[in-house]
Parts: sequence; C-alpha cells; structure tokens
Amino acid sequence: MKIEDKPYLLYVGNAYPHKNLERLLKAFKIVLEKEPSLCLVLVGEVDYFYQRLQKFAQDLDLKKKVIFTGQVQDEELAWLYQNGLAYVFPSLREGFGLPGLEAMKHGLAVVSSNRGSLPEIYAKSAYYFDPENVGEIAEVILEVIRNRNLREKLKKRGLEQAKKYSWEKCARETLEVYRGVKNSVIK
Repeated sequence: MKIEDKPYLLYVGNAYPHKNLERLLKAFKIVLEKEPSLCLVLVGEVDYFYQRLQKFAQDLDLKKKVIFTGQVQDEELAWLYQNGLAYVFPSLREGFGLPGLEAMKHGLAVVSSNRGSLPEIYAKSAYYFDPENVGEIAEVILEVIRNRNLREKLKKRGLEQAKKYSWEKCARETLEVYRGVKNSVIK
C-alpha cells in the first residue's frame, strides 16, 4: 500500500515500552471504527521492540492499516511530516520530545501525551490526552482529524513553538553556562 494514497497519522521514534505504542494501536483500532480510510505510519528502526509491535498489530487485525516503514531517509521523513493529518506522541515519560517539535517545524499538528516534559516543551501547540486512557487517546485523535480549524490552529502554534528551539541556540546557551562556570571557578 502506498502511503500517499491514504490519510494517515504519524509516529516517529523507537518502540520501547515507555513509548506506549501498544495503547496507541488499541486507540487506533477504535479510531478506525469511525474513520476507516485512515492509516497509522510508524517510523523507526525495526528492532526487537518494533517486531513485537508488528505482532501486536497483527493480533489486533491492524496489519493492513498500520505501516511500519523502518528507518527512512531525511527527505522521506520530511515528506511524511508534511503530508500527515497529525503526529501522535503517546509516551508515558519523555525527557524532551524532539520528534513532536520536528513535526511542528514541518507544519504537522501534534496530538500528545500529557506526561513528563511534553506539556512544558509543546505548551499550547499540542492537543493532549492521558496516555493510559485508550478511549481518551482515540477521542483526541478523532477530534483533531475531524476538526480542520483545530488542526490549523495547532499547525500555526506549532510552527511558532518550534522556532523557540534550535541546535544552534542550545549550543550557544550551553557555551554561556560553561563560560559562567569557568569564570566563577577562576575568581
């Protein structure tokens, strides 16, 4: 099945248990009852955890609706971000949440877990759900994909939020911290 033929949700990252992808698949099954043309695209290196997830998708009878791409080239990843309906980030805990910011940078609406650092990093640029509540995950996904105005608002906010973060800014601020520590030690 070609991805460009279908509307899709996107997840990019690994499939470690704390990423909560099994609940995402359960929620996606609920979403499909109301939006049967939708697909879920999962991008990440096919390792032990992704193989387990592939089996889980098969057990849920989702094999034809969930696309496991494996790793993709940067150009292909950019295309996936630019053409999806929403990026879904169901993580139970996260240190920073870089893929969501990357999705925002490419103009993709973000639907995210309300756990860990994600609400702080994404602020009002994402639509949040309780990652342990499969029904709530499905409801929030449905609301975002069905409500074009909400999706557009999230896209605009996301583009602004993503501008707040860059590797150059991170390097500059880190250097300033090092200089501050060096100066305080020398005195």
